[in-house]
Amino acid sequence: MHSYAFTAYGESSAISWIKQANDCGIKVHIWMQVAYEGGWHALSNRDGSFDYGYINERINQAKYYAGVPGVSGVHFDYLRYPRTAHNYPNAVNSINYFVSNAVSAIKSVNPNCLASAAIMPKPSSMVYYYGQSFSTLSKYLDFIVPMVYKGNHAKNTAWIRDVTGGFVDHSNGAQVWTGLQAYRSDDDDETPLSVSELTGDAQTSLNAGAKGVIMFRWGVTSYINFDSLVKSSRSNF
Repeated sequence: MHSYAFTAYGESSAISWIKQANDCGIKVHIWMQVAYEGGWHALSNRDGSFDYGYINERINQAKYYAGVPGVSGVHFDYLRYPRTAHNYPNAVNSINYFVSNAVSAIKSVNPNCLASAAIMPKPSSMVYYYGQSFSTLSKYLDFIVPMVYKGNHAKNTAWIRDVTGGFVDHSNGAQVWTGLQAYRSDDDDETPLSVSELTGDAQTSLNAGAKGVIMFRWGVTSYINFDSLVKSSRSNF
């Protein structure tokens, strides 16, 4: 559930929807945008100082969502710099600082609330361009979602396997849930993948060690039968 639902429909309506979802057996995670809201906002400045005002605002936001009745998790999206991290001396440290403190705040309100984040699928350039240190983030978060969007990167299912397996092998505690692109690409082709292709991508992710899969995005996805997926020796969810 996107955090904007609280703004668009009001707190009481959002909480009512969460309860209805819970009553149907659906666990609700709040999807909040960290460094982007109408435009990018860096967590640190070019002189290396942290933007504590903005960071603390986002931490308090995460803490609030964790305390909402029926919420099972808080998910951090846009937890990155827009390919400009190398221009900020403390880009990586600012993201690590936010995550460490946000997770602590979440757990202080609801120890069972899961903290997760979306990350780029590029281990070799994540630090330089995006300020994302997987080795550090995986120490704090319950699970991490690499956005393994094969369409956007003009890749195939084998790439999903390789990227997922690489993150699984190098995690320092967090589970890896593969983020799959359920449609062709963002390049003017939002045609949903077929059920068979999307199911194959999901099974490949689990075979590579992912504990789960995330389908992006609602409205342009085929609905697969998750019960048909087979647990692998590396994936026990």
